[in-house]
Amino acid sequence: MSNLLRGRAWVAAVLAAVVVAGCGGPPRAQVRGKVTVDGKPLASGSIEFFPADGKGQTAGTAILNGEYQVETSPGEMKVSINGSEVVGKQKAYNTPDSPMIDIVRNAVPARYNSQSELRKTLNEGPNEVNFELTGDPKKK
Repeated sequence: MSNLLRGRAWVAAVLAAVVVAGCGGPPRAQVRGKVTVDGKPLASGSIEFFPADGKGQTAGTAILNGEYQVETSPGEMKVSINGSEVVGKQKAYNTPDSPMIDIVRNAVPARYNSQSELRKTLNEGPNEVNFELTGDPKKK
């Protein structure tokens, strides 16, 4: 085989390997968005996506300053959103020199997490999914 043919065969093999490497794996949905509660960005929290049919990848990530970004499986998802807010301070131990620690509560009503009614269908590729939540009137 001539050097020219060997060179072309090598280039063809490299190109084939690149094409095959780029075509593997399950479909993915890249999800980004914003989360607000009563019109204000959720300062700190978490968001989780669960496949509604139980098939596919569960994914979760942090929410910081009302924004999140995560990658998961496409399809219909159940969504759970949690957020924490400081509502006071207490002693860590029952001693006179105990440090003080924050008392926190979930800033997001149960209907968006432990009793979530949120559902979103994610498409393969980029998705922008924003959540405009309303607070629990009993907590005000």
